[in-house]
Amino acid sequence: MRAAWLLAGLAWVGGCRREIPRPTYENGLALFPIETGREWIYEVRETTYTTIGAEPQSYFLRMRIDTPVRDAYGRWSYYVIWDTTSTLDRSWGFFRVGLAYRDSSQAEIWEDNRRLLVLRFPLSRFVRWNRYEYIDHPPETCRYGSVDTTYLLIGRPFPRSAIVLRRLDTLGTLRRALFYEVFTRDIGLVHRYERLDVYDLRPNGSFVRSTDSYHRELRLVQP
Repeated sequence: MRAAWLLAGLAWVGGCRREIPRPTYENGLALFPIETGREWIYEVRETTYTTIGAEPQSYFLRMRIDTPVRDAYGRWSYYVIWDTTSTLDRSWGFFRVGLAYRDSSQAEIWEDNRRLLVLRFPLSRFVRWNRYEYIDHPPETCRYGSVDTTYLLIGRPFPRSAIVLRRLDTLGTLRRALFYEVFTRDIGLVHRYERLDVYDLRPNGSFVRSTDSYHRELRLVQP
C-alpha cells in the first residue's frame, strides 16, 4: 500500500512539472517596420563642446524608407533617406542616405557608410549584443531593459514599447555615458537619448569638459 501511495505521489509531482510552461518570447520584428513609403519625423536637440564652450542646436530630421535594393552582402535591404529642416513649416533639405535591413534575428541601419547593429531578436530581456560588432569602435553592450511598457514622451503615451539600454565601455573614470532608445511596436524608434561627458584633468588639479563630450536627443513628432 505504501509503495502504491509513493508511486501515485511521484506521478502527481511529475505531472505538475510537465505543466510548467516554457518561456516564450516575441520575435520583436514589429519594433522595426521598414516598408517602402514609411517615414518618421524627429525633433533633434544636440550639444557639442568646443574649446570655448557648449554649442547647442535644434532642428527636425525626417527619415524615409525608399526603394528596396541588394546590399553588398546580396541581401534585400531598403534605401533610407534623411532630410533636415530648421522648422516644420519650411522645405526639407537632403542630409544623408543609408540602408536599413531586417531579418528574423536582427535589424540594422547603415549610416554614413557605417553599419550599426540596432536590434537583436527575439524580444527578450536576456538578449545581449554589441552595437559596434561590425566596426572598429570600443564595445557598446546593448540589452532590453523593458520589453512591454507604456512610454510617455512629451505627454504622449506609446504603449507596448521596448527600451534598449546601451552601455559604452568608457575605459576610464573621467567618462560618464547614458545611452538608451525606445522602440514601439508597429511604429519603430520613438526616442533616442545619448549623453557622453568626458573630462580632462588640468595641471592645477581641476577638471574641464573635453571636446569629445556631446548630448544628442531624437524625439518622435510624426507619426
